[in-house]
Amino acid sequence: MYALKRIRWAATGAAAAMVAAAVLVTLTTKATVRQPAALVPAPLAAGDPLYGGRPLPPIPLVDEHGRRTSLGAFRGRVLVFAPSMTLCKEVCPMTTGVLMDLVSRLKSEGLASRVAIAEVSVDPWRDSPARLRAYKRLTGADFTMLTGSVANVTRLWKRLGVYFKRVPQGSPPAIDWLTHRPETFDVAHSDGLFVLDQAGAERIVVGGMPQVKGRLSSTLRGLLDAEGRQNLSHPQLPWTAAQVLDDVDWLLGREVPTSSLASTPPPSARDASRQLAGSPAALAALHAQAGRLIGSAGALRDRLRQLHGYPVVINVWASWCPACRAEFPLLAAASASYGRRVAFLGYDANDVASKARQFLASHHVSYPSYQGESGDISSLATLSAGLPDTLFIGPDGRVRYVHIGEYATEGTLAADIERYALRF
Repeated sequence: MYALKRIRWAATGAAAAMVAAAVLVTLTTKATVRQPAALVPAPLAAGDPLYGGRPLPPIPLVDEHGRRTSLGAFRGRVLVFAPSMTLCKEVCPMTTGVLMDLVSRLKSEGLASRVAIAEVSVDPWRDSPARLRAYKRLTGADFTMLTGSVANVTRLWKRLGVYFKRVPQGSPPAIDWLTHRPETFDVAHSDGLFVLDQAGAERIVVGGMPQVKGRLSSTLRGLLDAEGRQNLSHPQLPWTAAQVLDDVDWLLGREVPTSSLASTPPPSARDASRQLAGSPAALAALHAQAGRLIGSAGALRDRLRQLHGYPVVINVWASWCPACRAEFPLLAAASASYGRRVAFLGYDANDVASKARQFLASHHVSYPSYQGESGDISSLATLSAGLPDTLFIGPDGRVRYVHIGEYATEGTLAADIERYALRF
């Protein structure tokens, strides 16, 4: 997803000036203090928010020392945890690396006592406490690792919607790094991350693969097979430790200076195409027209009729509008992340076609735009006097919400997509 990274800042000290009088020595100090930057609530950067969550049931687990526990034991702290297994060769070593990075960042932020980190096994058949301890010694992982009985692990992951299943081992079979013997089966499973609040309720879900930007310890890299090394170079729907830290800040209600929010480039056309592969035909047709200016307001209404049954997000923009240009990378990232479930469209309002096409040529989004006057789509919704506006239309064709003005962060856009496009 489109990432928000933190740039640390500090206020400068005071500068003093002294003036002396000849008879009565008077010391005058003038302090010049830089005004602190404006603070804003920390944004969501990687995850999708869940509202009104209930605490997870107290499903029994055991930690790497064989002690009985559960996820409920972490109540009072935010818990960040991921499905993982010690014999995974495709993604899990990357997960371990990102969580180790997150632990370091939490310590530097002074949040180590408020946030717990864990990996929870999806391989209860082999991930015994002894094996978890051996994995921690091997990798240097400095966070909790949990496992449990097949029945309890199945209950937990079923509750959270995580898929895992024993599957046949490949040929030739992989070699177990601990026993040095051929493995007899593998486990296919979902990737991602979960965040529970201090009450133990599920609040954030992060889908996709961890991204370490090619940096991984030689030990963890050595656990990856050819597919894993490909994932290391090109993770699907990547998320980073910095993004998860922003999500934790959001959950804790922390404020950050506006100067600390900086955007990274949106996904390239190639990466967006990879994320959108396998989309339903009606949505794939939109992706095939990515970045094109293709019709009028009437053509837009025809397209909406064709998209009946799918939620639709329409961004109303113009090439001359600074706020529109500023939020375009967020729309590019969101359309790549959600474009297999949500139809994205643009409407270029009150603009010159040649200027709009020039802008689209240098600002890739994975959907087409239509063009006309803002009043031409007044039958859809009442728009603001300025731009941008973003319309959220349900699968039934009814406008559910109109966001007035620019989206400042990906988290706020993602939250609106979840709330107004995907909840039906």
